[in-house]
Amino acid sequence: MSQRRQKITVAITGASGSAYALSLLRQLALQPVEISLLISDAARVVLATELALELPSQSEEAVQQLCQLSGASPQQLKLYGNQQWLAPVASGSNCGDAMVICPCSMGTLAAIASGNSDNLIERAADVSLKESRPLLLVPRETPYSEIHLENM
Repeated sequence: MSQRRQKITVAITGASGSAYALSLLRQLALQPVEISLLISDAARVVLATELALELPSQSEEAVQQLCQLSGASPQQLKLYGNQQWLAPVASGSNCGDAMVICPCSMGTLAAIASGNSDNLIERAADVSLKESRPLLLVPRETPYSEIHLENM
């Protein structure tokens, strides 16, 4: 009997540190996991600025490029737009086993802390918390204000 592959949701927001996200994807690609990748519009700008990585607007082409960069297979990596409210990760009945937001902007962290879900990344994080799944945030913006620390 084969064991079910774990499902890991990875979200990339517009905070500085997109190299960390690519490194995480490379490490996950080595594991027997399914990766649901969520990329915010701001993250696309930061990826282009920090890594000279211009992702195509077409999902299939972007997946192909991300698979080449990370070593993941197309069957292992699924890409969802930040407004794809019907993505599996938006539902408690089909959410992943764990979620990592890397890097995590302070705006995303604040939305998660307040339960405000205005996009797929925030909704997936909300679902992860609701379903008692591990949620790892990698905040990158410093220095931290009192509000940032309270949100954390």
